[in-house]
Formats: sequence, C-alpha cells, structure tokens
Amino acid sequence: MGSYLGVLIVIILLMVREKQIRPTRMWITPMLLIWLACTSILNSDKITPISFILYFICLIIGIGIGIWRGKLEKIRVNHERGIVTSQSSVAGVIVFLGILLLRLLAAKWGKEHAIIALTNALMFIPLGSVCARRYIIYRRYKQLIG
Repeated sequence: MGSYLGVLIVIILLMVREKQIRPTRMWITPMLLIWLACTSILNSDKITPISFILYFICLIIGIGIGIWRGKLEKIRVNHERGIVTSQSSVAGVIVFLGILLLRLLAAKWGKEHAIIALTNALMFIPLGSVCARRYIIYRRYKQLIG
C-alpha cells in the first residue's frame, strides 16, 4: 500500500505541474491503456454480453469525464520559450483520483465476491477519460498553433 501511495503522489505532482504539449507523444498513454484493457479482457474467464455492455457504459462515462477534464485543462502559449503548455486543474486531479479509488475499491471487493467483469469494465473509465482528454487538448493545441 505504501508503494501505491508513493506512485499516486508522484502522479499527482506530475499532473499539477505545467508541461509542454508534444502531439507526437500524447498518444502513448492511451495506447498502453488500450493494450492493458484488451489484455485484461482476453485473460478473463467469463466474457458475456453483459460484460460488453458494462465495458461500453464505462467507456461512455470515461469519455464524458475526459471531455470535462480536457475543458478544465489550462492551455497557453509560452511566448518566451515558443511552446504550448498545459496544466491540469485541481478539479481534474480530484476526478482522476476518484476514478482510481473507485477502481481500487471495486478490485478489492471483486476478489471477495468474484465480479471480475465489473473490475474489467472499470478499466474503461480511465481509458475513455484519457483518450477524450488528450483529444480535447490536441484540438485546443491545434487552435492555438493555427
């Protein structure tokens, strides 16, 4: 639990600092999350139509959260350095932490109650959130660059 908390603190610190937007690198994390979600689904024992409905619902929820987080993101042109930067808002960080906590609680509850489909489905919330947020940031970046 201590290492999990340490990683979480590092993630929060990285989220709140202002960073340069690099369009060529911003799709690495979504691709890793897609791979993780697909691997988790393929390794699941029981895949049912209800599982796919749960995946879809969680993906839609994640996309909605990602659009909201992307719109809260502070994006500006740093004229001194000639770059475009972004910084997560406090509300965006809180939403991200809430999603992580929900996933952690569901995974713990799932071990005791054998509901692996729900924990797999909850992986689609951060997936949708990250993809939608990055898309919104990319669109805003393109608008600023012209």
